[in-house]
Amino acid sequence: MFTGLHPAKTGALANSHSGRPWKSYVAGAATLPKYLSKYGWKSFGIGKNFHNKDKGEFDIYYGRAKEIKATKKSFVKLNPSGTWGVATVPTSKMPDYISVSQGIKALESTSESLFLSLGIYRPHVPWIVPQKYFDMYPLNSLQMPKTIPNDLEDLPVRFQRIAHNDAKFGPGYHKKLVKTGNDRQKVRAYLASLTFADEQVGRILDAWYASPHSKNGYVILWSDHGYQLSEKEGWSKMKPWFDSARVNLMIAGPGLTEGEFCDKAVSLIDLYPTLVDLLKLPQPSQKLHGKSLVPLLKNPQMEWDKPVLMSSELDGCRYDTVMANNYRMTRLVTGETELYKLAEDPHEFNNIAAQAESKEVIEKLERYLSFNYPVIENQRWLEAHDIPSQISSDFGQRGNFHYPESQADASEGGLMCAVLRKGVGSYLEFVIKVDEPGDYQLKISLNAQGPLTLFTAPVVNDATQADAGYSMSKVQKIGKSKSSTLESVAIKKLSFKQSGLHLLRFSSELKSQKLKIDRLLFRKIE
Repeated sequence: MFTGLHPAKTGALANSHSGRPWKSYVAGAATLPKYLSKYGWKSFGIGKNFHNKDKGEFDIYYGRAKEIKATKKSFVKLNPSGTWGVATVPTSKMPDYISVSQGIKALESTSESLFLSLGIYRPHVPWIVPQKYFDMYPLNSLQMPKTIPNDLEDLPVRFQRIAHNDAKFGPGYHKKLVKTGNDRQKVRAYLASLTFADEQVGRILDAWYASPHSKNGYVILWSDHGYQLSEKEGWSKMKPWFDSARVNLMIAGPGLTEGEFCDKAVSLIDLYPTLVDLLKLPQPSQKLHGKSLVPLLKNPQMEWDKPVLMSSELDGCRYDTVMANNYRMTRLVTGETELYKLAEDPHEFNNIAAQAESKEVIEKLERYLSFNYPVIENQRWLEAHDIPSQISSDFGQRGNFHYPESQADASEGGLMCAVLRKGVGSYLEFVIKVDEPGDYQLKISLNAQGPLTLFTAPVVNDATQADAGYSMSKVQKIGKSKSSTLESVAIKKLSFKQSGLHLLRFSSELKSQKLKIDRLLFRKIE
């Protein structure tokens, strides 16, 4: 959001990519605070904004105060994403309260053009807030999210894997929560944290509308993601469904329509170009991937048919979600698809992807996907960064990551780099489409820090196929590269017994190594 560049194009598809600096994904891009500072705004960053490393992006930056501990009696820690308790301090001593107080001071003490980016941390875990917020949600009257039995049965099994997020929580997490009653406790703690956060939003808005800035300034209220609280037996974030992906987005200011709800499909990637348009500023150095929402802000009910894209990777499953005004479609790089009609099914209980009448909708939405399958033609090089790829992150292996990287000796100046640092069996995997079954020779331009083994398998509806230990056909062992430059490796025989999608898995034989792949050349053996 702060760079206006889409993750599908930069390669920053998951938090695990924090293994390298975030700026390396958006080299040369002017972040929103830097851009506004250039044109006369004084930028204040307070609290959580860039996930980390905020300080250099703002003229003035105040980090979050130290996290508050919970009382020993109330403290519960199931895992890093399941931690809650009653705070040992009053509301006025909470880090978010302090952040908002700093924001109020910035409003009151600054008369010049001001860009105030205030990141309220709650309801991020740990859900530790004062007792009064828990008291607002008695367990005996707590309303749980709406769910239905067997909600996952109409989904391909890789989607079920994403829902349960075993790599993060371990197998059977949802059932354990229900059995112990911690599902209700967890929802209560989330709601308590949410209400605390709402109060802080109220405090900064009261100060804003009491300040001179409100006469000609704009307010944008947004969140970075939604949150699943048992829907589809899922918990936490980074999932393709509406409860996890949908965010708050409210925009107010002079010249904009007041008090109206807009039900058109938009994205956080649209906020940067919207501000450029609202403030009538020149375009930044980078080409922004979003679109200005100013027309919608002035006429929320206008015709608007511009589907938006969300891209991510979870549990070894890379996917795109495309949302139009009435439909949401998710496509895994392994080909599985789901589709929901939002007006009739806002909770996404009924996957209609397999219905004949959905074919036309899917054909329209798939034009917005960030990936496709390059055609395997005889003696034609395929650039690695053009082939859909994913990384191993099954239980115990979260933290491997991959990204496109520039390199001078690569065929087009860029290649696919994978950091396989979570043990033997960590892999980088390409998904290729085979139209003509048969035997092929394969030439690969790569650089490997250590030995690898190439495996292959046709894509099947089996969630365990995303695991490092899944049984696949061993093709050939690839040795360590002799230098730091790219080398050509010949694979004598690669057999595809059927047409369709296939996996090419480069599996590490070391505990940790970096792998770079530039391009692949297939030659059919007649």
